[in-house]
Amino acid sequence: MGMGSRAFRIATKAVVLFLAGVAVSCGGDSSGPGDTPGPDFMVGDWMATVLVITSTVNPEVSRDLMAAGATFTLLVQPSGRYTAILSALGQSSSESGILYVEGPQVVFRRSIPSVEVSRSTWVREGADVILTGPTEYDFNLDGMVEDGTIVIRLTPR
Repeated sequence: MGMGSRAFRIATKAVVLFLAGVAVSCGGDSSGPGDTPGPDFMVGDWMATVLVITSTVNPEVSRDLMAAGATFTLLVQPSGRYTAILSALGQSSSESGILYVEGPQVVFRRSIPSVEVSRSTWVREGADVILTGPTEYDFNLDGMVEDGTIVIRLTPR
């Protein structure tokens, strides 16, 4: 297996873990989409213009997945259904589920490829939405993932 496919797996895992929820990001959530606000401003077709992971242990260490050729898109329907696609190094990975907004957080209830819940903090900057949340990433490519924070800046397409 080549370095390209290993790097893709690492990048995919980072984004999927961000969306799937790692560590405390899904703790204590017992409410369902029917009990919370809808997808609001997240409805639409989004493309990442920033996709950066920073080490929690050493904040001076970060990886820019876009600089490595990755693309990330997010499509959110008015019903809250979402599809997220990460492409890198000639490969792609996707997930889908229900998205909704709870105050300062966007909640992703993933159903495919597995059931998970994650939360990320959102900030608006003009038409863009910036999502920040916990993830894991193999920063030194030694096969061991470490805690990190991922920042995804989404721009409407």
